[in-house]
Amino acid sequence: MQSVSDLLEQKKFFKLVCGAGNEDTESVKRLVYVYAKAGCKVFDLSARPEILDAAKEGAERANADCLHYCISIGIKGDSHISKAKVIFSNCIQCGTCARICPNDAIYPPNIIDEKKCIGCGTCKKKCPAQAITTYEKDIDTKNILPELVQNGAEILELHIMGHDKRDLENKWEIINKVNPALASICIDRENFGNKEVLSRITEMIKVRKPYTTIIQADGIPMSGSEDDYKTTLQAVAMAEIIQNAKLPVYLTVSGGTNSKTMELCRLCNISPHGIAIGSWARKTVKRYITLQDFWNNAEAQNNAILTAKNLISSSHMVT
Repeated sequence: MQSVSDLLEQKKFFKLVCGAGNEDTESVKRLVYVYAKAGCKVFDLSARPEILDAAKEGAERANADCLHYCISIGIKGDSHISKAKVIFSNCIQCGTCARICPNDAIYPPNIIDEKKCIGCGTCKKKCPAQAITTYEKDIDTKNILPELVQNGAEILELHIMGHDKRDLENKWEIINKVNPALASICIDRENFGNKEVLSRITEMIKVRKPYTTIIQADGIPMSGSEDDYKTTLQAVAMAEIIQNAKLPVYLTVSGGTNSKTMELCRLCNISPHGIAIGSWARKTVKRYITLQDFWNNAEAQNNAILTAKNLISSSHMVT
């Protein structure tokens, strides 16, 4: 069995991001089943025990017993712990939000399924009546994380894009006390300059041994809706900043990642240890896994698995 560190060292680390806010157990079960069948070994999950259980059920259906699970949490102000909410007094019931939601979390004209909402903010940005806001749905980090690690989670990932330093320090302390096999720090440049990014990372990794931390360089979080170079450009640029700092960490790239990411990395002499793909990985198999008869539809399953295999094969740094 290859450990997570083995996959990182060999630069064959591919992580399927089910969505830090995705609490839809059936969706997670199907995603893990498809990508495990396709050869994916690492899965990023919402910090809920029932979601880890759903992932394990998907793995069992795929006869995959050598998988690794990453649990994602966010600090206050981070979109990964956000949920959309309709301001009904402003809503004109145009149905725009339902049509454009990438996770099918909104039912016409304006009913939001909280479990499916991943906090991407697409509906809020596109609403013509400014009738959507967001709220934060956090977890009991102190109690839930130890339970998840005990039940098989090997990586705990903290998204630190918010400005609440106290919450960051508190959750990072909890993660280190729980002492997972690997801790992961996910950061982008939306709110910080390059110096602040490196300052935060450098300070956080002081309490950890070399190469027990993954830095997930997030280009533009939850932005991988297209499969082109422009979409993934910021992910590669963010990875370059971390690579140039020569820190004793593993580097993975995320945020707008797609089948072009590793190709662009090679062209730019960026050599991350792995890649995490969420939005594009989910989108590319969506038409198959959302079928009502998915579990009884061999053709849909095979098509989804083949699609996932093609994405994974494009995403290894070493070919």
